[in-house]
Amino acid sequence: MKLAVATCQHFPHGVDDDAPLIDALHERFEQVDVLPWDTDADWSVYQACLLRSVWDYHEQVARFNRWVDAVSQQTRLFNPPAVIHWNQNKYYLAELAEFGITVAPTHWLRAGSQAAQSLDLATITQAFDAPQYFLKPVVGADSSGTLRFEHSAAGLAAAEKHLAQWLPAVDMMLQPYLSTVESHGETSAIYVAGNLTHAVRKIPVKGDFRVQDTFGASDVSHRMNASEMALSKACLQYINQRFGAVLYARFDFLQDAAGCVYLNEAELIEPSMFFNHGPQAAEQLAEALLTHLRSTDDPAAVD
Repeated sequence: MKLAVATCQHFPHGVDDDAPLIDALHERFEQVDVLPWDTDADWSVYQACLLRSVWDYHEQVARFNRWVDAVSQQTRLFNPPAVIHWNQNKYYLAELAEFGITVAPTHWLRAGSQAAQSLDLATITQAFDAPQYFLKPVVGADSSGTLRFEHSAAGLAAAEKHLAQWLPAVDMMLQPYLSTVESHGETSAIYVAGNLTHAVRKIPVKGDFRVQDTFGASDVSHRMNASEMALSKACLQYINQRFGAVLYARFDFLQDAAGCVYLNEAELIEPSMFFNHGPQAAEQLAEALLTHLRSTDDPAAVD
């Protein structure tokens, strides 16, 4: 079998985090080609395309979605198109909240030039009664478009300026800022074929909230607590009910000062999977993909 692994132009050969996975795939597939998603390639020659470091898709969403739909007509895409389209917009958090999953209180801000001009941010923030707040776009990655601000005249002014830049074109979300991210960080549960493989805790540099290594954050192995485990299982249950089983998933959690755990994001498109903390997960993912393709290639097999 031939397999394509989709990356982006910034990382044309993939990223270091995926090296164990690429090795595991080479052991199982006749041919494995790592290709930027927007390259001129004949995707139909591959039995499947595995999305990995497509980390620029949020900068050209419409083009990426056209690519997803086109490639899914030529080969099998993992995770599948319906999951990709649903997961790229953080409105999915509202859907998960309706299912009973605990997410941070959120006020959704609709895009539009008039929306930015008429926004009464001081009134909106009063409903949360928090000392700090957080803004981020509903479609984004790597902390792009985010802002942490104080509940003060200067903080609100900075937030209004930020929204004047972003809100005309992009829906935004406003949440109370959970300052524990600066000390405890963000935790992540990694699942392969419905099974928890490992968990990590990502810790930002002192005084920062950004947990990506792009900004100097570190990561360590993590033992999930009962709340994180329950929320991750509930997320997976909902996703399986809505879309069917997914090949891989990562669920990110924050907690408040009282220890209450909130789902921050469900990552089903191109999450870093921190194989350095769970090398067995790379083998499991490669094997799960191969098993799925073999079963669906066999007319007598049941998917």
